[in-house]
Formats: sequence, C-alpha cells, structure tokens
Amino acid sequence: MVTNNKKMHYRQHIIRKLENIEAKLKHIEFHNGRGNKQEVENIKRECEELVEEVKATIEREPQTSNELNRQ
Repeated sequence: MVTNNKKMHYRQHIIRKLENIEAKLKHIEFHNGRGNKQEVENIKRECEELVEEVKATIEREPQTSNELNRQ
C-alpha cells in the first residue's frame, strides 16, 4: 500500500475564497431581482477574478504521483 504524505497547504485560503464567491452570488441574485444590471455585472467580474485566484492557488499545490502520471 502506498501512502501519500502530500497535503493541501492552502486549504483555508481556498475555502475563504469559495465562501466569498458564494456570498457574491447571493448579491447577484439580490441585485438581479431589483433590475440593477450594472451591479450584477460588477459582482460577476469580481467572481470571475476570485475563480482565477482559486485556480492559481490550486496550481501551486503539490501534485500527487497519480496527477503527475496523467499529464
């Protein structure tokens, strides 16, 4: 049996970013219901930036041997 000692280093950072995205999605729902299109667009752009930050953070995480073999 092979054990993997690699672990996610930025777990809390990623979780906070995802929670931030969830909150912004609720803002979109609120502003969309009020017809505030400009605010919806602003929040959408912020969500896209947060998603890019999360992707970049995940890319910095160490890869397992399985992930390396799939490349």
